[in-house]
Amino acid sequence: MNKILIVDDSPDIRLLLGKTLKAAGYGVSEADDGDEALPAALSYEPDMILLDVAMERVDGFKALAILKADPRTKEIPVLMITAKGHPSDLETARSLGALDYINKPWAHGEVELRIQWAITSVQRQRERDEQNNVDRLVS
Repeated sequence: MNKILIVDDSPDIRLLLGKTLKAAGYGVSEADDGDEALPAALSYEPDMILLDVAMERVDGFKALAILKADPRTKEIPVLMITAKGHPSDLETARSLGALDYINKPWAHGEVELRIQWAITSVQRQRERDEQNNVDRLVS
């Protein structure tokens, strides 16, 4: 079972995402602020992080930068979630290492599809990297 960490300061969004993801067969853990993203990721060891952009104490961009700077969490794929949807935010998220960006409100089934796509993409990339390492060792 893939594990997803939801980091959002809205209890309603965490509840909605949590129910949706559990129904889709994912394990779910939550953090209610960007400040808690790193400790939660270290303790839960998720396969994916859903990270809200707009949070009060530590926003999602700062939390993303912290997660990607830490060698223990830098490989965990992150999907950003936002109600803003500005093109510059998408560019910022990707430049900081986010895999994708989901706008609120999302369409029915969109979150599950994006998560499945992201997990599959990351797994395929890891397999290619491993194969390339094996090829280098044998040649």
